[in-house]
Amino acid sequence: MKAKLLILTMVIAMVAAVPAMATTLQIQFSGLNLTYDGNNIAAVNDDLATMNFFDCGILVGTLNSNIAIDMLIPNVGTIFDGNGVYSSGTGFGLDLMTGVGSGINLDWDSPVTVNVNDGGQVSVLGSASTSTINSQNLPFGFNFDTPVQVSFSTQITSSSLTNFAGTRNYYNRFESFGTGEVSGPRSAIPEPATLLTIGVGLLGGAIARRRKK
Repeated sequence: MKAKLLILTMVIAMVAAVPAMATTLQIQFSGLNLTYDGNNIAAVNDDLATMNFFDCGILVGTLNSNIAIDMLIPNVGTIFDGNGVYSSGTGFGLDLMTGVGSGINLDWDSPVTVNVNDGGQVSVLGSASTSTINSQNLPFGFNFDTPVQVSFSTQITSSSLTNFAGTRNYYNRFESFGTGEVSGPRSAIPEPATLLTIGVGLLGGAIARRRKK
């Protein structure tokens, strides 16, 4: 009886400890070049400058070569000159490449929010959350669970404007430059149901051994 109580206590303790053990992974990258074509915002096989990997806020590794990004923010529509908030379509999202055959590939399962702030320099900011991870093979032991958060912060470096009906200007195209981040929970922690199954197995084994005696 004491053995059964001890095993049950251990299982409950393991299940209760799972949320506390969850960690947040972050990949911060610089050298992001985005292009807006009048409808979509994209980075196509864009070589990045740096990529920093953080585990619970602690830097665990840095890459500065053979790193790139493909990103599509589809169907944003017309972006007007001045402050504004826009939403994209869904579909293919991001392919963050950390070397040959490695990286993480995501789809947008909800719209990306794009903010345009017309200050001294026009900034283009974006954020999204997705639960669609198509594949991942990342360095430094990184393995994301869902949801994954994606954000970027850029400033327009060149642009072309057209007047709309004599009232407002809108962008035919622009290029912007800045940084981005991919973050989310680590997936390497066993689920509570898995721990419970292990505990039940241990309990069953203990009972079987006791009966044999």
